[in-house]
Amino acid sequence: MTTRVTRKPRVAKAARANPSRGEHELTLAGISYVLRPSFAACSEIENTLDMSLIEVFRVANTMSLTYEQIGVILAALIRAGAQDDLTRNVNAERLAELVFEDGVGKAVAVLIFVLADAISGGRDVSGEAKAQANPTT
Repeated sequence: MTTRVTRKPRVAKAARANPSRGEHELTLAGISYVLRPSFAACSEIENTLDMSLIEVFRVANTMSLTYEQIGVILAALIRAGAQDDLTRNVNAERLAELVFEDGVGKAVAVLIFVLADAISGGRDVSGEAKAQANPTT
C-alpha cells in the first residue's frame, strides 16, 4: 500500500496593509503585498511608462494595460509599501508573470482602486492618508 503525501501550498507570512496609512493589499501566488501610493511611487510609474497618472488610471479602467505596464506599476507601489529588503527589491517582470498566472482581472481591479486613491488627493508625499477634517454644521 502506498501512502500519498499531500503538501499544503507554501504561503509566506503575509504583510498586512493598513488602510488608515493609505495602504492597499494584493495577493499573488499566495504572498500578500502592501501597495502604497506614495509620491515617489507615482512619479516612478509616470516616468517609466511615460504617461501621467491620470492616463495610467484611464488605461487601467479600460483593461488595456499590458502585463509589462502592470508589473511596473505594481513594483513601484510594492516598493513604496515594503517592510523588508526582499520586498524592496521586487522585480517588475516577475510580478507581471505572477499576474499572468493568477489572472489579470484581480490585479487590475486592485490597481484601479489604488490609482483612484492616489489621484483623488488626501495623501501626503509618503502616501499616508491625511487626517480628514470633520465638517461642522
